[in-house]
Amino acid sequence: MLSNRLIRHPGRIAIYGWHRGPSMPIQPLSTVHGAGYADYSHGIRLVAGYALVQDKLQPLRDLLRDSRFATTLSGEGPIKIAAVLPAV
Repeated sequence: MLSNRLIRHPGRIAIYGWHRGPSMPIQPLSTVHGAGYADYSHGIRLVAGYALVQDKLQPLRDLLRDSRFATTLSGEGPIKIAAVLPAV
């Protein structure tokens, strides 16, 4: 998961758990685990590198940095660090 918390916690991963209901996470956003951590619940979620915005393909990394669009993609707002945003 991408998170601005990774700025303060380099070498860690950001994880977020299941929900009991809308806006009721069982495991809130956490950066307590190191980058090598894995458990039974980890998997992969493939995300396209581009999104269609106003009839134009826009790189997702740009949208995640843009305050006009980031809140649609992240509850944290804009993602501020390039290190956690993959190149497209």
